[in-house]
Amino acid sequence: MSIFRVYVDGALFYHPNLSKLAITQARVSEDAANIDSLKLSAPFNHPYIDSIRPMASIIVCKKGENVVFEGRALDNGSDFYNTHTWTCESALAYLKDTMQPPFSYKGPLKGLFEQFISVHNKSVEDQKKFKVGNVTVTDNNNYVSYSSSDFTMTMDAIKNKLINTHGGYLQVRYESDGKYLDYLSDFKTKSMQTVEFGKNITDVKITRDHTERVTVLIPLGAKKTVTDENGNETQSEDRVDITSVNGGKNYIYDDAAVKEIGWIWKSEVWDDVTLPGNLLKKAKSRLSDLVNGVTSIQLSIVDESDNGADIGDIRARMYVECISKPHGINGTYLCVNRTRDYLNPSGNTITIGASGVTLSASTVKQDKNIAAIEDDLLGKTYKIETISGEIDTINAQKMYRTELVVDGVNIFKNKGQASTMRCKVYSWDKDITDTLDAECFVWHRKSSDEEADIEWDKNHIGKKQITITTEDVYDNASFYCEINL
Repeated sequence: MSIFRVYVDGALFYHPNLSKLAITQARVSEDAANIDSLKLSAPFNHPYIDSIRPMASIIVCKKGENVVFEGRALDNGSDFYNTHTWTCESALAYLKDTMQPPFSYKGPLKGLFEQFISVHNKSVEDQKKFKVGNVTVTDNNNYVSYSSSDFTMTMDAIKNKLINTHGGYLQVRYESDGKYLDYLSDFKTKSMQTVEFGKNITDVKITRDHTERVTVLIPLGAKKTVTDENGNETQSEDRVDITSVNGGKNYIYDDAAVKEIGWIWKSEVWDDVTLPGNLLKKAKSRLSDLVNGVTSIQLSIVDESDNGADIGDIRARMYVECISKPHGINGTYLCVNRTRDYLNPSGNTITIGASGVTLSASTVKQDKNIAAIEDDLLGKTYKIETISGEIDTINAQKMYRTELVVDGVNIFKNKGQASTMRCKVYSWDKDITDTLDAECFVWHRKSSDEEADIEWDKNHIGKKQITITTEDVYDNASFYCEINL
């Protein structure tokens, strides 16, 4: 089992086998689209409590030989018991320390990224420097043209000129020869673990933010070039729009969404799009996401690597196979957030999501209705879209969703335990469970004994709630309810 340790300026600050170097909290929050953070706490009698100098000390957390966090403390506070707590930001925040001077750049996209990092490295000490790593984000023409007349923070310059226009993620990668900064269109790592209801999922929270919904979109493309009488080209403030390919209108709208929630307008800019037809295609794809709002799915999990399994951690910026039939989750998803307390793993969570995941009876019936996802955030965290499966028939149906309520424990650890499961059925946001006959509710069990599962299923038809005991679980089993409407 890999041991978790904390170092401050290269000196050991925490080791689980050294009582004098005890700490009370080491909680790392990873964010695929932002800067990671660490919450570190130590008791008043820690011998090196004064060694952490905010904004100066380098704090490194390792699990085994892998760096799981590197950064600096932002503050230093204490509570009633004089326990000291530091809020720390990861090494990616070093990009906030430098400024990009006014510039004009024309050339490959990778070259602009290299220019930003080169300017940054010339302005900071060695510990804050990055080597340019993998750059997998591309431009259709392999040519970008950007300029700025202002001094801009390096992080803002990268976001404004690269991420907001071409998408992608920044990732700090640690190798034996230094610290690399990758600019990736997508992540290629997949966890060896499977997150599954009834196995290592302890809670599921699905959130849809309706305040982010949009029904009308005005798309704008690159700035137009104007040629004067001498043949000189200059860039105007006017941008490419879709009026020439959209019946004279510079906007598109979703008719069904407008009827539901009214006219809610938004404008977005694609600086690299020069053709109205291409701009219209991008706008239609983007609007299909905006009408749904922002959906995030948070799973509280038991990471098997915490229990000594040599299987590798689940981290943000990797894909994870997640299965929870009661919630319509079945596929491989990008882990966009990961919260991990290395001293108390019971509260660990991951956040996934799927724009277009339909929590209806239809999705519960399908084993593999979502096989994979492709990230297309365009600056919006937690936005993901399904890219496989025939979901047209699902979208055409009346929207139903189910909610499984468990009274008791989700994971049985001792004999004699029991939990009650109830299945609620919603039509949109209205609870219609009481209006349905009990015969509509068909419970299923999935375990290693298929024949026993078939027999178990026969005895659990026509019940709105059931009681699960340790005798029902054996070694490992998951349960879900199928609703026949």
